[in-house]
Amino acid sequence: MYDITRTLGWPMPVLNELNRPHFDAMAEGKVLVQHCPDCATWLAPGAFLCESCGSTGVQWRQASGRGEIYSYVVMHRTFDPAFEAMVPYNVCLIELEEGPRLLANVVGVANADLTIGSPVQATFESVGEGLPLLKFKPA
Repeated sequence: MYDITRTLGWPMPVLNELNRPHFDAMAEGKVLVQHCPDCATWLAPGAFLCESCGSTGVQWRQASGRGEIYSYVVMHRTFDPAFEAMVPYNVCLIELEEGPRLLANVVGVANADLTIGSPVQATFESVGEGLPLLKFKPA
């Protein structure tokens, strides 16, 4: 869900009780994801119950920030004018070492050189006075 509030013209996520810890951690340079202590499943941020066992006891844990490109797409057009200047840009599905997958841009490598399985490391970009953005760079 996006708020009508924009930072540098970009739509920004609406913070709520399910995603606030994830964004607060990014402001500190950390990647926080959820973990189920009942079945040891790592979950992507924003879960209110475990997708594996149904437990409601999910907890936030710091992840390593390391992973690999699981899949990606290079966007050659955009549906929001705020992103026009970025075209072409990549949207990558990053599989963290711990298991959950997150969507983010990979920076520091040309789009043509992106490859599935490439190791990446979390990096954070401050966007004006808005929320920090989680991105990944080659490891």
